[in-house]
Amino acid sequence: MKQYILLYALFIATAICLGACNNDEDIDTANSIFPMEETTGNAFDHWLFRNYMNTYNVTFKYRMEDIESDQSKNLIPADYNKSVVLAKIVKHVWMEAYDELCGINFLRVYIPKTIHLIGSPAYDKSGTMVLGTAEGGMKITLYNVNSLNVENINIEQLNKFYFKTMHHEFAHILHQTKNYDPAFDRITENAYIGSNWYVYTDPETGKQSSRTDQQAWQAGFVSPYAMSEAREDFVENIAIYVTHDEYYWKSMLAAAGESGEAIINKKFNIVYNYMRDTWGIDLDDLRSVVLRRQDEIYSLDLNTIDIEDDINSTNN
Repeated sequence: MKQYILLYALFIATAICLGACNNDEDIDTANSIFPMEETTGNAFDHWLFRNYMNTYNVTFKYRMEDIESDQSKNLIPADYNKSVVLAKIVKHVWMEAYDELCGINFLRVYIPKTIHLIGSPAYDKSGTMVLGTAEGGMKITLYNVNSLNVENINIEQLNKFYFKTMHHEFAHILHQTKNYDPAFDRITENAYIGSNWYVYTDPETGKQSSRTDQQAWQAGFVSPYAMSEAREDFVENIAIYVTHDEYYWKSMLAAAGESGEAIINKKFNIVYNYMRDTWGIDLDDLRSVVLRRQDEIYSLDLNTIDIEDDINSTNN
């Protein structure tokens, strides 16, 4: 009984003490008792805030973060200078291409909210290089950033490692928001081969080798990866069409042969109509804008110094 009395007395004393402290009129309620340091970031961070976060509500992460990275893979951070160049190119060629056609609010609604850069390539269990990943339409991760030659920009390399990936993943967001005609899935429904898309087996000898583009074309697919499943097939049509010129597309159809060309055209007709009728995007117009903006890369100032100049001009 005495133990309970002592505990009760201690409780009352503590409450009185706390009440007395709360009645102190000198308490500074406007400031925290913990020190607050202002995080200003570097010049690039300021540029990213204005051009990505403030404009599109997108976080562009070039500092590799463990929580954002695939812990099952050996990865290294992206080079700072190459991240600067890629951030500028992505904005000009990819993001502003959609702005030009659809208005800026379109991308503000549907764009993934995080773009994450990784310096090294990533490989899956089969040893196939992973060019990029997307997570639930909320984040796109671009790998192999450190392979970018900032002194000699190569459009073909940009498309292979970055822009085809970004158009591919963004097309996933669009069809997950508003589905496409399921007739597309049935055109080559028995030809999808899942994770073995990169393996070609000779029908006569049984010998296996890496599947080539032409082998995929002849089977009615625009790329080997399109053979993995219908949804990947659908978005590969969009990504490859808008990042290549008309000559490439016609050459692909010619190399596909009569049967392959007929299949590709049948599927692409559904893809084209979906983008036009559902989203108001004419893929011919989008391709024209993307290709023009690719050519404009060479006239852009991609050096890091102009980021500081951009900050000064904004503050003046």
